[in-house]
Amino acid sequence: MKRSAYFIFIILIFTWSAGMAQSNDTTRKIDQIFAQYHNAMPGVAIAVTVDGKLRYNKAFGLSNLETPLPNTTETIFECGSVSKQFTAAAVLLLVQEGKLSLNDDIRKYIPELPSYDAVITIQHLLSHTSGLKDWGALYSMTGWPRTTRAYTQELSFDIVFRQKSLNFTPGTQYSYSNSNYVMLVLLVERISGRSLAEFTEERIFKQLGMNNTQWRDNFRDIVPGRAVAYSVQNGVFLMDMPFENVHGPGGLLTTTGDLLIWNRELESSKLFSDSIAGLRVSPGILNDGTSSGYAAGLMIGKLNGYTEISHSGSTAGYRAWLAWYPEKRVSVAILSNYASFNPTVAGRAVAGLFVGEVAQPGPAERSRQEKRQSYENSNLHNYTGTYYSEDIDAIFKISLNNGVPEVYRKAGDRFDLISVAKDEFSTSADGYFKFFRDKKGRVTGFTLSVSRAENVPFKRISD
Repeated sequence: MKRSAYFIFIILIFTWSAGMAQSNDTTRKIDQIFAQYHNAMPGVAIAVTVDGKLRYNKAFGLSNLETPLPNTTETIFECGSVSKQFTAAAVLLLVQEGKLSLNDDIRKYIPELPSYDAVITIQHLLSHTSGLKDWGALYSMTGWPRTTRAYTQELSFDIVFRQKSLNFTPGTQYSYSNSNYVMLVLLVERISGRSLAEFTEERIFKQLGMNNTQWRDNFRDIVPGRAVAYSVQNGVFLMDMPFENVHGPGGLLTTTGDLLIWNRELESSKLFSDSIAGLRVSPGILNDGTSSGYAAGLMIGKLNGYTEISHSGSTAGYRAWLAWYPEKRVSVAILSNYASFNPTVAGRAVAGLFVGEVAQPGPAERSRQEKRQSYENSNLHNYTGTYYSEDIDAIFKISLNNGVPEVYRKAGDRFDLISVAKDEFSTSADGYFKFFRDKKGRVTGFTLSVSRAENVPFKRISD
């Protein structure tokens, strides 16, 4: 018996040693993924749990280049669109209380939204199948994209309310649009009678012990421990902070530790009943019965055959990635204050150490401009004139500059139009103009399309 006990002891020691060696090797490999982020540049924080146990928790680079201060495992970052799942969770808490239904017409609560040919439901908003044009893309058409001026929550509501048309009929397509989630913020606030920040603080953050998490609902607030975000231009680091108060689609300030706490809700929920917890990870279904692939602020997919419940985030110079692999019980949380950092690639490289090697991505889809051929147009003077869009409250002036149609949008902002077909033009920024004529053949207006916002109308107001 003594000899048997001795052999069992030896086997246990060997198994433990092998496990430690494997763990150390995994740690070394994760270190290598982020080794390029050193203490003379912005960086990243990474935390990983397996079976509920913390397996990796480190930070690299600086949180402030002026001081300088290092990033730590407690540093607060903005997590971009990872925030959407918290807005969605607030909506589902109200569903759980019986205060609304996902099949409700959103105009029941937000009558300012125009009445379109088909009803937009709360479920359509959650799953990005509403057809609403993205508020940021709409403002970019005016020459003022996000990070170029201070946007308020009210401004994001206003431009959505101005839209007389949708990108598509609700429920027929999936198209990611931040307008869906600014509408959900307004919904939560009207139903609960409290701001989104107050509602989620009481009902989510305090309940789960997420003590380092709050909304950036006032970009002027001082947030101790927050990393400053940076981008790089011509080899020089520049501050790249979000100075807007729009939150709900993004704007959550948090840590990797708090995000791991939140991910536990996907395994064993404290906040939701089983049926509501199931809705969090149930993708919206399109009218033709196919899956949208997007649930309540969460993308549902596969990584090497394993279920991946994830979302990435990007706002100004901040980047983020949060993922849960239920079959392997692996959580990965990554936050960065460097605009050049790719959180999805890095996150899946880390996840691949636990769920198998990650397949290399295929070639990126070419832009609209690359897909279209140039077109010889000999009547460019027909398009000159002044045009106005009520939908985005913007004036475009088109003139010929050395025989090339040029759009003047605001002081210091001009760009050329590239003829690609009769009455159709593209731009270097992948915008797409389609002009219309009356019965006499006179150009009367055009529609402008960019990514996430299609066919915004402009009317000709003078030659």
